Amino acid sequence: MAKPINLAIVDDHSLFRDGLIALLKEFDNINIVFDVSNGKELLAELKLKKPDVILLDIEMPTMNGKEALYKINLKYSKIKVIMMSSHFNDDYIFEFIKNGACAFLPKNCDIEIILKAINSVFELGYYYDDKVSNAIASLLKKSPSSINEVVADSDFTKREIEIIKLICDKKSNIDIAEELSLSVRTIEGHRYNISKKTKTSNTINLIEYAIQNNILNFF
Repeated sequence: MAKPINLAIVDDHSLFRDGLIALLKEFDNINIVFDVSNGKELLAELKLKKPDVILLDIEMPTMNGKEALYKINLKYSKIKVIMMSSHFNDDYIFEFIKNGACAFLPKNCDIEIILKAINSVFELGYYYDDKVSNAIASLLKKSPSSINEVVADSDFTKREIEIIKLICDKKSNIDIAEELSLSVRTIEGHRYNISKKTKTSNTINLIEYAIQNNILNFF
């Protein structure tokens, strides 16, 4: 039997928290190590217990989710965080993804989606639902679209920047190869070089890097 995922839940609404706990306890691979009502209580618990994944509400008194996420990334970088919120727009999503969240879920989503996100974040380090993918696509569309311009002062070739855009748009190696009329092996070589240059190991880290270093502005 696989090791259970140690989970912490942080939300100031006790009814929501208790309901979520009751639903998640039905799954054998989920072990809820603690639940608290704000970021300050969360940081106190983290001194004693280290969950694998945290479900973290954003709007909370005393210490909100944004501040808590920052401190978790600073002191407990191996813990994966899923943000949950009633507010759901592209800019809001990207603010938290850029600042280290592994996933972003609406608070009214089905328990199956929450469970899927927990498992994906634990195994892969990130989870995209359609809304997060659309937010990424929306950000990419806001960037200039001319790939033919000379990329000045950049460590990346024009082809690598083109591939970064497609990776951030959640395309697989096969999809990218077909779109660019290249072999899959060639795309794998480019992805290896991109990974080395950016020092990233997955798509979500690459998106963060691309945003923080204004790479998307080259498009």
